[in-house]
Amino acid sequence: MLSLIEKLKQVKDFRKDQGKRHPLWIVLIVIILVTMLGYSGYRELGEFAKNNRHRLSQEFNIIPERVPSYSTIRRVMMGVEWQSLLKMFNEWALQEYGQRSDINWLGIDGKSLKNTLKNPNNEQQNFIMFVSLFSQESG
Repeated sequence: MLSLIEKLKQVKDFRKDQGKRHPLWIVLIVIILVTMLGYSGYRELGEFAKNNRHRLSQEFNIIPERVPSYSTIRRVMMGVEWQSLLKMFNEWALQEYGQRSDINWLGIDGKSLKNTLKNPNNEQQNFIMFVSLFSQESG
């Protein structure tokens, strides 16, 4: 994780100095981590950061314990150069994990078959869920 932080510290900060509360790398690491957990909306990202501020502050040594708000996350997501950030992230991932033969990479996908729902008014739903798991090694 430290090498990712070092890479993120190299991203050019497009924001004005006035009113900046968080270094850009902190906002970016929150966006990356929360996105990897499946959250996508600005408010979802902000809520996750707020609800997990103690853990994020502890892990990334954020003092005082203030994490970026959803509006800060939104401004960064709208202003950052995504192509360069994506390139940097992919380089980091390839460097850290691309050459490791000891890891069996898995792809997972799940679907719910909504037409199998028997009683939509009952909170105990009984529908069919289909989960696929693929190993990249064996195909």
